[in-house]
Amino acid sequence: MTGLPLRPRALAQAGFTLMELLITLVCGGILLALAVPAFRTFMQNDQLWMSQSQLVMSLNAARSEAIKQDVTNAVQVCASADGKTCGGTWSQGWIAVNQADPANPVVFQSMGAVPTGTTVTEASGITAVTFLPNGTANPAPVAFRICDARGGTQARYLQVNSMGRVVSSPTVGFDLNNGALACP
Repeated sequence: MTGLPLRPRALAQAGFTLMELLITLVCGGILLALAVPAFRTFMQNDQLWMSQSQLVMSLNAARSEAIKQDVTNAVQVCASADGKTCGGTWSQGWIAVNQADPANPVVFQSMGAVPTGTTVTEASGITAVTFLPNGTANPAPVAFRICDARGGTQARYLQVNSMGRVVSSPTVGFDLNNGALACP
């Protein structure tokens, strides 16, 4: 055993083999192909929910302000194209206006126009809802549909009843009477 040189240890392998890399890329591609459609649906549902929540908050803030002000026809929620004055369509946005306080008329302003591809419409073409000091709404009932490109099956429905209460349908795609929603 004398004089034999020791062999250097084999170098440890670093990195991936080509086969391991290809298998990883294929698995990642499959997972991505499954995740992207689900993520898109999630984003569309979130946009509808956000528009619905904004409208509910505006209507509830206006009703609350009308009760607080205790002045006839004091607070109104109306469609607004510019976020400062009434006029336009619900899809362009809306504001809650306190008519009893000219110095600070805007009580609540929507996020502006609803996301692209989303529409907010009122069934009778009403562009303003006025809340009275006792909390009731005029005119009433007022029915809103919030739709996107997927149509009525995914639409949201809100109604302001004669008592001024905002009620939303518990079932996506249906109104309060379980009637299927149609979108423009």
